[in-house]
Amino acid sequence: MLQPSWPYALLLGELLVFYWRVLFLYPAYVIPWDLRYYHFPIATLAARSLAQFSLPLWDPSIYCGYPIYANPQAQVFYPPALLSILLSNWLAPERLLYFLELQLIAHILLAGIFCYWLLRSLDVSRVPAALGATVFQLGAFFASQTQHLAAVDAAAWLPLVWLALLQWNRHSCLLPDRPSTPQASKSFNLPWLSVLAFAFAMCTLAGFPAVTAVVFGSSLLLALLLVIFREAPVKLFLGWAIAAVLAAALSAIQLLPTLELTRWSVAQYRSDFLGTGGGMPLQSLASLVIPNHYSIFDLNHYSQPWNVTFLYTYCGLVGLALAFAGAIGRSKISRIFGIMALIAAVAMLGDATPVGKSAFLALPRVLRTSIYPHYALAPFTLSMAVLASLGAQKFVGGPTSWIKRLAGPVLLAVTAIDLIGVGSGRPMNTASTKFEPAVTQEQFEGSRELLERLRAMVNQTTPPARIDTIDDSLEWPSTAALTGIPTASGNDPFALIRYMQVRLALAKHATRWGRFYQVAHPESPVLDLLNVRCLLTRTLLPHPPSKLARLPDLPGRAIYENTAVLPRFFLVDRTLPAASMEQALDIVRSPEFQPRDLAVIENALALDRAPSADTGPAPNTGLVRVLHYEPRTVMLETDAPHAAFLVTSEAYYPGWRARIDDREQPLVLTNAAFRGFEIPAGRHHIEMRFSPRIIWYGSAITFAGLIILAYVLLSAIIGRRRWIS
Repeated sequence: MLQPSWPYALLLGELLVFYWRVLFLYPAYVIPWDLRYYHFPIATLAARSLAQFSLPLWDPSIYCGYPIYANPQAQVFYPPALLSILLSNWLAPERLLYFLELQLIAHILLAGIFCYWLLRSLDVSRVPAALGATVFQLGAFFASQTQHLAAVDAAAWLPLVWLALLQWNRHSCLLPDRPSTPQASKSFNLPWLSVLAFAFAMCTLAGFPAVTAVVFGSSLLLALLLVIFREAPVKLFLGWAIAAVLAAALSAIQLLPTLELTRWSVAQYRSDFLGTGGGMPLQSLASLVIPNHYSIFDLNHYSQPWNVTFLYTYCGLVGLALAFAGAIGRSKISRIFGIMALIAAVAMLGDATPVGKSAFLALPRVLRTSIYPHYALAPFTLSMAVLASLGAQKFVGGPTSWIKRLAGPVLLAVTAIDLIGVGSGRPMNTASTKFEPAVTQEQFEGSRELLERLRAMVNQTTPPARIDTIDDSLEWPSTAALTGIPTASGNDPFALIRYMQVRLALAKHATRWGRFYQVAHPESPVLDLLNVRCLLTRTLLPHPPSKLARLPDLPGRAIYENTAVLPRFFLVDRTLPAASMEQALDIVRSPEFQPRDLAVIENALALDRAPSADTGPAPNTGLVRVLHYEPRTVMLETDAPHAAFLVTSEAYYPGWRARIDDREQPLVLTNAAFRGFEIPAGRHHIEMRFSPRIIWYGSAITFAGLIILAYVLLSAIIGRRRWIS
């Protein structure tokens, strides 16, 4: 399968040309948008933790604390992502973004190679197979979705999934009327099933559930079509199910934390956000022929309401023509992949078609939360690549005249030149840092002074005080881990429900799936509770509350200091029990709530231990001193003349544990979303540590899956050697 080597060199060369600005002119040119504003800050946090020989489990810089390891897009347990970060730490820590770009482009190359193998397994000759692989790696999906690191990584495994399914069917599930070699069937049965499970697992660990869903769904559809066209028995579904179960075990180290986070986060309401499905507009199909019809290559002239990355379906004019020729072929494979392309097209258009809308609404709610229809563009592009190679095979395959032998390389060259000329260097895959400086560790939107002055303000305390925004850039919460300036806000699809509900006290317009709210009510006492010292705004406040003192302006914005800000850790004398989250929220979001004097607690276990709400305030509550503050460990010293209650503005989440003088202390849900507990009188040493047990459960299952996978492969290798000898 690895000979000859020219197709692999060709696929690599195509990508070197397609991404030449990003690869050879860094940092003048980079991959834009989400890679810089979302994935890069998370990777920075991970790199910092790994450099200290610690897993990146908790991010204290957003949402008053966030379980980053449970967010699949953080790719904490995805081997290629860990390798990229470790190599960056070792070779060039200042070039982490470049290593992420290399990781992404390497996955696109992997997708091209897997596609080539898939096409060769369909008995397509080398030149048409290389043409199809070119269409896939340079075509619609990867060219338009480059910014989404996790989506690209997950989609790279799609052709390997299809290949493994087809090969397992070929060697293990032949119909009774098909000849088969018993030795070959025995030898290759479990190995190809293991490859399928491995590809499923890597796709899952890559961390983009929407793409993972279409990978699993498209492979199941492929199995169904193979059975319908009598290319496979019903037994094929059993193999698919076994591989899916083994993949779930292999990826349990990520799956279990993600499922737990989903229960605690607004992600469970994502289907409400999608409504009737969403998806790509019908107008996107125009780009099959005219890719720049809506000026998506020149954002200064773009005026459509849709995201530009969802208006690019171009697979090349030659690729489109060849795909049409392949689709009208008489073979069953042509019909199967023609139907695959058609169904993927309907799926990616989502509610733009009645069929897509009805199909989405018919799905169980649990499935709708992890599906974004527009990511069906990945199987659509791969189906088009398969059809294009089948179409090319008609013209150049087999022993033919010199004219046909010449036609193959010509079609391949024209296809590559077309896709590179049209798609390379476009806004959705290449950005100039000269015109879009974005955010780095040294500057924010091109200003070094802005970051330096703001850091000086928040770093006057340990840990640093938080900032928030009234009318300012979304990039403050998105890049907090990169800039080192903690914020009480955030912008993540897995935002914690309880925290977002507390934050509604500050917001104007809200939805239950919301993940980012700017401050609309700075007078709320919740702003003080969240340890927000600095408020940033691009426009002056007409009537700021008295607690906000205007400071000298920062570059491009005004800044207000909250003089009523509360520390992250303090003691109160009074507690008020709440029977539910809703009751606690009613109290906390009330304008009369006084967080400095009263804590609202929920845990029934703690109600008998906490100070009573009827206890009058004491003349001296006590002091809290921060001894040590790291993402996963907080050490405090308290000194109180009488029993009190420790209030924090640190988010409550399973896995956090507390100790007082080396004695376990139950954490109490405090003020609807935070951690707190009772403190006895006197001086005490407090430790809070984040050590989620669910990682150990997931690790054990993943380890068991790896043992099964290794056993299967080793048995197959030994069995094959015995058969050969």
